[in-house]
Amino acid sequence: MNIFKKINEQQKNSIEQPIDPNELFYSLKKDKDYSYLRGIQEEALTSFHNNREKKHLLFKMNTGAGKTLVGLLMLYSKMIETKKRSIFLCPDKQLVNQVFEQSKKYNIPTCTIDIDNELPEEFLNNKAILITTIQKLFNGKNIFDKYKIEIETIVIDDAHKCIEKIRDSFTIKIPREHKIYENLFRLFTDELKRQAIGSYEAIKTDQPDYYMKLPFWTWIDNRESVIKILSKHLDEVETLLFKWDLFHNNYNQYELYIKSSQLEITPIKCFSNNIQTYSKANFIYALSATFENDSNLLFDLDFTKDSILNPIEPKDRKDYGQRLILTPQRYFKEFTTQNLIEIINHHKENNQNILVLVPSFREAKMWNEIGARIINEDIENEINNLKNSKGNFVVIANRYDGIDLGGDACNVLIIYEHPNYKFIKDRYYETILHKTNTNIIAQTIEQGLGRTVRSGNDYSVIYLLGKNILRFLRYKENFKYLNKHTRKQIEIGLDLLSQEDTFTKENFSKILCETADFCLSQNEDWLIYYQNFMKDVDNEAFIFDKNEILEIKELERIAILEFVYGNPNKSLEFIQSILNKNISNSERAIYTILYSNICYLIDKNLSNDMIIKAREYSRYTFDPFLSQEYIKKQLKFNNQILNAYNYIKSFSTLNDAIDIINDIISGLKYDPNNSSEKFEESLRLLGKLIGFNSFRPEKEKNEGCDNLWLIEDGICLIMESKSEKLNKNLISKDDIGQLMNSINWFNDKYLNENIEYYGITLQYNRKKERDVVINDRLKVIDFENLEKIKNSLYKYIDFLSKNNLNNISQEQIKAEFNSYNFLSKQFISNYITKIQ
Repeated sequence: MNIFKKINEQQKNSIEQPIDPNELFYSLKKDKDYSYLRGIQEEALTSFHNNREKKHLLFKMNTGAGKTLVGLLMLYSKMIETKKRSIFLCPDKQLVNQVFEQSKKYNIPTCTIDIDNELPEEFLNNKAILITTIQKLFNGKNIFDKYKIEIETIVIDDAHKCIEKIRDSFTIKIPREHKIYENLFRLFTDELKRQAIGSYEAIKTDQPDYYMKLPFWTWIDNRESVIKILSKHLDEVETLLFKWDLFHNNYNQYELYIKSSQLEITPIKCFSNNIQTYSKANFIYALSATFENDSNLLFDLDFTKDSILNPIEPKDRKDYGQRLILTPQRYFKEFTTQNLIEIINHHKENNQNILVLVPSFREAKMWNEIGARIINEDIENEINNLKNSKGNFVVIANRYDGIDLGGDACNVLIIYEHPNYKFIKDRYYETILHKTNTNIIAQTIEQGLGRTVRSGNDYSVIYLLGKNILRFLRYKENFKYLNKHTRKQIEIGLDLLSQEDTFTKENFSKILCETADFCLSQNEDWLIYYQNFMKDVDNEAFIFDKNEILEIKELERIAILEFVYGNPNKSLEFIQSILNKNISNSERAIYTILYSNICYLIDKNLSNDMIIKAREYSRYTFDPFLSQEYIKKQLKFNNQILNAYNYIKSFSTLNDAIDIINDIISGLKYDPNNSSEKFEESLRLLGKLIGFNSFRPEKEKNEGCDNLWLIEDGICLIMESKSEKLNKNLISKDDIGQLMNSINWFNDKYLNENIEYYGITLQYNRKKERDVVINDRLKVIDFENLEKIKNSLYKYIDFLSKNNLNNISQEQIKAEFNSYNFLSKQFISNYITKIQ
């Protein structure tokens, strides 16, 4: 063929190519194995074509439903239509390679950035879609902004994972060993110490699991010093080189979080508008699995509220396949490692492939000890091996996406625990909100489930294991973060096994494996049962009020942008609109602090007053910078019965509620072998169960008493636990000294004239040593009274077992508590005694 004829044919093809993505697909020259679209893909592409003029579109398709091809066809369609550049963004290089290889199967023109970091000519000339990582675009030195490259259409694949990568691009992370950490820690020592001396000392002495947020006023007031410290390291690739340009122009909108191993300087929100190529794109499409919480797309990537409320989500075409999701620890409390080994051996004997997903290599080693092979390097080859062999038992650490194991490649999936926090900020806000963690666990479960069952004909058994996942599943409020299919599939396991009352250590594994075998053998009765159970999934009545959540996030986003643009008064109006809404106290505390932050530079007195106000809603917020005198007003005493009612109604099932109460009972024992952590956490949960406001100050802020209960009638119980003491051990001078220190801490932090308090030591013996001096405010919960409490809890379990959890009323709970002497002053009179 001569060169002119080739050019003429290329021009002809470009003119005749359709922009309807379905028609475009069938016009492509491709292998016969890839000649058809699935129904769910055709539906998604038709919806796109009907909405192609909208700037933002969110596509929600189940993992394995063919999102990648849909994204490529949309981009190709827009590139043909506009004759302008298109880019496909992935969360990592492995997925870039996968998408690139897939595009070749369909003869879709694509390219990638070469090793020299040069943009391909075919991309620059609008002849091919560029496939690259999200980090290539979202960094302070990105080549697109550097060369002023305009992009017409962007597709963001695995959008939730990409948002995490974008947050990382905007976050400056400094390890403890770095000079910056040392200098900033020294600079902020006085304020960190003033806010929480216990946490400060823990971080200083390199103790893990402690973290702090630097008060915003200290951050703002020390701008010059911070910039001076950081600017000496601008050329360091690992710290500042790719972050500085995104950071320094928005200094006041950044925050500093610190723990013993590193500090993080992170923005209030990701300022995606600072990436010019992104902000100027005319069309931005996000591809997502069917997660329920999409607010970060609006908040960090500036998607419209309408695009999230009305995603393109194809109707159920039965492309979800079958998942039997089993949670053994919910059905049988005495589930042991031996049970687990028996289950694994059963599946191995049946020549089935078992994949375990764990959050870190520490957990991977635990599974290695019971026979799993750790997949660490060359994951792609290992995955291919799974697809071509049977009887494998493998474990992969901290990888919940980018692994395609449909069919017999993975017959059995085990998801064990969930990853640790990627950011200190998430850990900090979980303390206040108690929600960040649940959303992360939900996404971990959803992403993990997506590794197997990749088509409508696929099926698999999934085991969810680990105390944190178990805790997540116990509370029905958390299920709103899971998509409707996952919720329903988890219910199947409960429907099949949670009512079984004949489980023993000897028969549990056998019964569980028999249940799994019905799915894996595609037993006819199983198929009928599954179809009947899932047929009404689209009519589920579970309500997740996205509109209200998105409205709040939209107001917050606009408020922050007005703050950035130098319009603090406008910004405060939007924050006030949030505060006027019916939000929880913990949310109110966060937005009150944001209000205080924004108004700091224009009215310091108002800013200080708002900090004081925030402490009325949450005890985990800052001490004010101008005055300490108001702090003692922060304690709130809620209605005991309403608290107890709301707590018991929060459980997913009756068994989950009973399991928690049994956990409390088992943890409340005076025994040297019972850890203080277990005892104090059980004491916290006991307070919560019976309706008191219950905290662990020493654990939560590394200062104060072990446990603090706020009882309805304005009474506080300041508790110090000595659970390791034996019957022969008397109450010592040191015990009382520690209790008095906690009382002094309480008086300094909280006490006012309306509060009555008692200092309570919890230990086996009620008798003191001869030289110990006490007063009427010092009491004890000894072995006898602790046993009485536990006996009353058994009665509560009996009451719950005889009633439908959904029908229990506040009046019934009050009557029961009255009979157990659990009502506030009754509890003090009957379970707390004088030290003798």
